[in-house]
Amino acid sequence: MGKKYFLSLIARFKYLVYLCGVNKQNMIMEKTFSFDAETDGLWGRVFAVAASVRENGKEIDTFYGRVAVELQDEWTKTNVPPGDVTHENYYLLIKDFAAFYMQHKNSKVIAHVAFPVEAGLLREMHNFKFIGDWDAPYPLIDVANILLAKGHNPLSVEDYAKEKGLTFPEGSAHDPLYDSRVTAIVYEHLMEG
Repeated sequence: MGKKYFLSLIARFKYLVYLCGVNKQNMIMEKTFSFDAETDGLWGRVFAVAASVRENGKEIDTFYGRVAVELQDEWTKTNVPPGDVTHENYYLLIKDFAAFYMQHKNSKVIAHVAFPVEAGLLREMHNFKFIGDWDAPYPLIDVANILLAKGHNPLSVEDYAKEKGLTFPEGSAHDPLYDSRVTAIVYEHLMEG
């Protein structure tokens, strides 16, 4: 492995250490933008996206968008609950979400297991020129990495929430607004201690 790759790993590790221990109270007092998307297959096109914006432990704004789609992927058909169609087409869905994101881009932007779905959504927002080269979240905080660094299952925010007795919002897994909300609640709890 090259020196650049090794240095990149060290930088990522140092950032995780920072997330897990420094100035915890200020971390949860700042505004967070938690988002989640659903795609037709892990590498498919986004058909639903949502975000929960929180400040001081309270939700202050939300976004929910969905387009009509005939799902092809069997896992998606089985696991993603139906939802209200809010947008006429894919382009408008991505455009409206990008506008909502831009209103809150100075927040701490978080997601759970952000690659490939949420990272792909950000790239698509850029491809459509709805966000500029420097509008992406730097950094995009992946709650899975914080869970892993603290010794928990990185693949489930729900497992952590159940283990810690946290209150769940209404909804179910793979509803993007529900997932955004649970991710935000778990992030806040992880940053508290």
